[in-house]
Amino acid sequence: MDNLILKQHYNALCEQLNRLQFLITQLQPDYAAVAQIQPLTKAQEHEPLNSIQPIIHSDQSAVELAVKAYKDLHTIVGFSQKSARRTPGVLWFNTSNMSGAAEIAACIEAINTAKLAIKDYVVKNFSTATARFEILKQACPGVMTVHLYRLIRCYHNEGVRSVRLTWAQQQSLVYPDKDKLATKIRVAIEQSSNPGYISMLSELLKNISEAPYGSIRIRRQVKVQPVANVTQFNGAASPVTAPLPIIVLQDQAPIIKMLGDFDAQVASQRKKRSDTLGTIELGVFQGETIELVNQRK
Repeated sequence: MDNLILKQHYNALCEQLNRLQFLITQLQPDYAAVAQIQPLTKAQEHEPLNSIQPIIHSDQSAVELAVKAYKDLHTIVGFSQKSARRTPGVLWFNTSNMSGAAEIAACIEAINTAKLAIKDYVVKNFSTATARFEILKQACPGVMTVHLYRLIRCYHNEGVRSVRLTWAQQQSLVYPDKDKLATKIRVAIEQSSNPGYISMLSELLKNISEAPYGSIRIRRQVKVQPVANVTQFNGAASPVTAPLPIIVLQDQAPIIKMLGDFDAQVASQRKKRSDTLGTIELGVFQGETIELVNQRK
């Protein structure tokens, strides 16, 4: 029964994706620009990204790349299954020159509804990551979950003034249970035969043990991602993730700024916020930075 329900949602999704391909290739956007970004290989998925140079496609080439991105739901041999393939861009359809805008919007809504239905069913009925993986593997063979669940952003007569694509390099900040973290470090020390590594972990363990509860923070680096700053004529502004081309359906041309190159060295030199917490780096454990949070600057 689970397989049948998920397959129904998946078949509906594929049907609507084919419909979207037909619509956007037949109706043709008045503006189309899409960035092609080299996918990460399996060997690269845990390495830091120091630079990215997207190749910008326009017009018909951009439309074809957008269609390919929307329909890209499966794993590809040789490429990472953990890091999503990203294809940011913008397609603008001038609604004063066409009659199919509402049809495109309805098709995208149906696509997103099918995606959410699959995700909702899997999350509600399967409690573990392994069980969720297995049911998706059975119902949708070869599907890449992060691609399956991501939605297509469409703005239909929402008065979009501008769409500016840029890079966001975020970090995940987690306040762990101090005692549990210390236990993990002790286990790592016991299992290691490297004197230098043992010495480093022993010093980290000492610093953590002496720190007040609630003052330890783990900083996890999240890979750089393309985002879009979308502003509207009414003044509303919202940054959104942009792994797929954004579709804008309206009679006024939005200001569009396409994605540029990413340089990690330049990004690291940007001015820090004045209200960030003062921290002292205690060490690194399992690739994550352990910090002592002391005070506001």
